[in-house]
Amino acid sequence: MKTKIGISAGALAALTFLLALWVGYVPVILVVGYVFIAEKNEWLKTTVAKALVLALCFSILRFFLGAIPNVLDCLNSMIRIFSAESTINYGKFSEIISFIRNVVSIVEDVVFLLLALFALKMNTIKIGFVDKFVAKHLISDAE
Repeated sequence: MKTKIGISAGALAALTFLLALWVGYVPVILVVGYVFIAEKNEWLKTTVAKALVLALCFSILRFFLGAIPNVLDCLNSMIRIFSAESTINYGKFSEIISFIRNVVSIVEDVVFLLLALFALKMNTIKIGFVDKFVAKHLISDAE
């Protein structure tokens, strides 16, 4: 099925996943907005919304993983105010967080690339909580 801009729905969906992975939110939001305003294909709407929601989920996860070392640094600063010799040693914990962040980054790359490849064939990979969120909050039943 072709979109109004002349490319297939699968190609536009795949492009949205790749934009989410490599470019950022502004182009993804523009594509999602275009699809929701101009296109009638429900699969395409669901898929581009899924790309945006999944990108947001990965960003939130990276935010929380990055916040943990910041909180520990803040605690260390507060402790040093009262005692110059006392600090919390969290070196190994910081390395574990860094490792987890690297794993999340690799998983994000793999998931978005697989979703882009599946989208070219107008197929998808089910991601439970993301699909449920999109179905519940972003897709309208009345059209």
